[in-house]
Amino acid sequence: MLDVHTHGFEGPTTVNDNHRHYYKGISSGEPNTLRHVHNISAVTTFANGHTHSFSVSTAPAIPVNYGHIHPYMGTTTFNDGHVHYFRGNTTVSK
Repeated sequence: MLDVHTHGFEGPTTVNDNHRHYYKGISSGEPNTLRHVHNISAVTTFANGHTHSFSVSTAPAIPVNYGHIHPYMGTTTFNDGHVHYFRGNTTVSK
């Protein structure tokens, strides 16, 4: 049986409508198979009177020293007349 693992993720959104938000969370748990992906979801920090949310799948795993990471990117929900964009890499996991 394959071990299930998760990754952390966090970062800033783009600046839109003269402000930015931040986000962080833990990915879905997935078995460590070739080309596996994770789902990540979060609600941003409160800024300029509102929040945004998002839910995306990561790209497949990229090997790094002592484990692997997953790139991700996406667009937040449309709130208060705008969206924000985000991108990053998950934390390392084995």
